[in-house]
Amino acid sequence: MHIRFLKNNAVLLLVVLFVFSCSTSKRTGKYTVLPGTWQSQPIVIDGDCTDWPSPYPNYDAKAMVAYATSNDADNLYITMQTGDPLTQVKILKQGMTVSIDTGGRKDPSYNINYPLPNETDLSELFTQGEGVKKDGSTHLSRQFEQKLRKNAESASQFAIDGFGTCSGGYMVAQTLPCGIKVKISVDEYKQLVWEAVVPFKALYNRDQIGAPYAGKAISVCFAVKGFKSQSKGTDNNASPMGANNMGGGGMGAGGRPNSTPMGASVNSPAKDNPMQRLYESTRTWKHFAIAWQ
Repeated sequence: MHIRFLKNNAVLLLVVLFVFSCSTSKRTGKYTVLPGTWQSQPIVIDGDCTDWPSPYPNYDAKAMVAYATSNDADNLYITMQTGDPLTQVKILKQGMTVSIDTGGRKDPSYNINYPLPNETDLSELFTQGEGVKKDGSTHLSRQFEQKLRKNAESASQFAIDGFGTCSGGYMVAQTLPCGIKVKISVDEYKQLVWEAVVPFKALYNRDQIGAPYAGKAISVCFAVKGFKSQSKGTDNNASPMGANNMGGGGMGAGGRPNSTPMGASVNSPAKDNPMQRLYESTRTWKHFAIAWQ
């Protein structure tokens, strides 16, 4: 049963559905379609990446996210992972949208908005005052992992659209009539892990796909919204979350190399001003074929 959002949450939902979509104008160009992956055992949607290959097979160096998809006869499974602190902050604060185009292009009809943007102050994730280094950057808080986990656990609501009568706002713990499930968590390696299962019934109105669907192109987009750009004349080192001089000093990914491959620096997209990545929105597309076995 749909949850009853308060008035401010209803407004927030509308903003999420409008702003965070991966939708673009209709395009007929062809995209590189990757082979699909057959899922021999159903994946449990619990925010635990051990059901997935390590490292994840796909990586977007600009967005600093790793991702993967797979399917069985009943469901499409989707996951995203990042060990980059600034990307983690953007996702937990600004929200993320995962979109699906069953035509294999970049014109999605289905959107999963999770986590939703929120008013939580994440500045406590970074040290201030005496923690500021001479170069103006700051260290992660000593309690960064603990606080990051707490914020991930508090992401208890999500919204979906394009799924007919199933569209709307829900609690993560709810059982949806269309069977969609989502979960986000932080693992032991400080990696933010996002998972979802989408039954093919919700996409193709079929309880199970059959051999005719083998090789059918489908696309998934991971959209992360950056913070609003600072107005002209403001301090370029000011944090949009209230932390002073937040930079890349002391930041690093977790021990498991799923989201940051060997040799890749978490600050590589903006070496001169790592904080600039907080203001960058990213869209990561994967075009692949439905697997069949």
